[in-house]
Amino acid sequence: MPNHWDLSNLYQSFADNSFSQDLTELGELLHRLEEWQPENFTEKIEAIEEFLLALQKFHEAYLKLMGYSQLELSVDAQNNEALKYIEQLEKKATRLTAPKVNFQSWLAELENFQELIVASELLQEHEFFLAELREKSQYLLSTEEEELASQLQRTGSSAWTKLQQKLTSTLMVEVEIEGERKQLPLSEVRNLAYKGDPEIRKAGYEAELESYNEIEEPVAASLNSIKGEVLTLAEKRGYDSPLEETLLDSRLEEETLETMLTAMKDYLPKFREFYQTKARVLGHDQGLPFYDLFAPLGEVEMEFSYSEAQDFIIANIREFSEEMASLYKRAFQENWIDAEPREGKRGGAFCYNLHPLQESRILANFTGSFSDMTTLAHELGHAYHGYCLAEESILNSDYPMPLAETASIFSETVVTNAALEEADEEQAFTILENKITQAGQVIVDIYSRFLFEKRLFAQREEASLSVEELKELMLAAQEEAYGEGLDPEIRHPYMWVNKSHYYSAGRNYYNFPYAFGLLFGLGVYALAEKRGEKFLADYKALLTATGKNKAKEVAALVDIDLNSYEFWNSSLEVIEGEIEDFKNLAEKYIN
Repeated sequence: MPNHWDLSNLYQSFADNSFSQDLTELGELLHRLEEWQPENFTEKIEAIEEFLLALQKFHEAYLKLMGYSQLELSVDAQNNEALKYIEQLEKKATRLTAPKVNFQSWLAELENFQELIVASELLQEHEFFLAELREKSQYLLSTEEEELASQLQRTGSSAWTKLQQKLTSTLMVEVEIEGERKQLPLSEVRNLAYKGDPEIRKAGYEAELESYNEIEEPVAASLNSIKGEVLTLAEKRGYDSPLEETLLDSRLEEETLETMLTAMKDYLPKFREFYQTKARVLGHDQGLPFYDLFAPLGEVEMEFSYSEAQDFIIANIREFSEEMASLYKRAFQENWIDAEPREGKRGGAFCYNLHPLQESRILANFTGSFSDMTTLAHELGHAYHGYCLAEESILNSDYPMPLAETASIFSETVVTNAALEEADEEQAFTILENKITQAGQVIVDIYSRFLFEKRLFAQREEASLSVEELKELMLAAQEEAYGEGLDPEIRHPYMWVNKSHYYSAGRNYYNFPYAFGLLFGLGVYALAEKRGEKFLADYKALLTATGKNKAKEVAALVDIDLNSYEFWNSSLEVIEGEIEDFKNLAEKYIN
């Protein structure tokens, strides 16, 4: 079974005639949008419809072209042709700024907005999209300023983002494994953290930290430059802070975020109990050293071949939904997944939904661990989310960050819980450890990342931070989140280097959405268990609504109140119960 994805449904190559034709069409669509002026139309409805239709076609063409380029680059950081086209496409995208600002400003001034909406089916379909444009118009700079900012971002934050990606994707790390010195890609070395051999885990951790000496200064420069740009533009546009901007883009109320963070903080002691228990199982008495954070536990080897992972995921997701199982099977059979780690390929995992094709592509770094298997289930959940939005207008398919994790967490939970149901006591111990470790990453580590980014912005307002200051900031955040759960002498001061989420000027605070996704997904899963088959239609309707509603309204579709502490607490109680089960099972492994 091929372990590389097939992109031929997009294009055969950059030399494909379809690629050049779509690039030409994109330019024509841009010209059409640039020529749009409301006075050229006899009716306001006609003017709005014309802009919407052109914008739809632009985004469809742009997503195909940029999707192909970024997907090619993600598996080959040295692909200069992909880099060239990404820069060309980004340059074209800056030309959209002026017409979109002009349209948005004109739209905001319309006094009879609702009357216009009800008079057109196309406008009714895009009512939320248009209303959101009107709402955000108060934060617009002048057309000339927005256009200049967009142009400068190509050689500013966007360039710094590419630098961080290239440095971390091409970094080769020298590590000694079982007496043999090897040069391995950073992503592969980081995956050593999941190995059963403690010496390999420790060697990988130490080699990883040492390797960052080669790239720490340029990566720190990237981070400082991106955050500096974000602060400047947020202030100029009238936001109180980048966090306020992120909440607006996330369609999330500040009260919701604060309520969720309060619940998370209240449960940190429970996670510390888990880490301390795991540390004792591994023979540590001062908390868990960072290199053992992902150490597998138990005497059962929970490993999967790629084919075994496919069969396990599909069989268990079918117990919940035949439709989801069919889509997952299609993803494997049609090679939507690039599975194996290799030199030049970026680390981690992601799902790229290709709305114009009604398909997705998934990047993984699969090495056979139980965690790798559940990561595949997670990313396939994202693909199902895209599938639910396939019939929506592309302008109604852009869901906010917090809701982006709903389907993925749900999918991962279904598969993990299925594994637990089939497990004997030793297997259950292994699976529970893995499940709680992953939850800890989304609750405890995400909390540390939120603290780090919030404090980074506060200090960056005064001046750039040195490498040492960034390391100190990260260690302080880890101390506050993990506390006595981690060995204070063996933590990870460089987590800001390898987490790509910090390096997107358009997605600041891309940390708390993961916690939101886990806890919201657990809440939705609880409803699915309670309501059974009849919940399938509600679940699909919820996912379909994510691109054209605020988060609170989406949650209300399944009777969830996002501003209720009790809701977030109830999801955390599920994890607390699993921690207690783990602690009880762990007693037999502690000397």
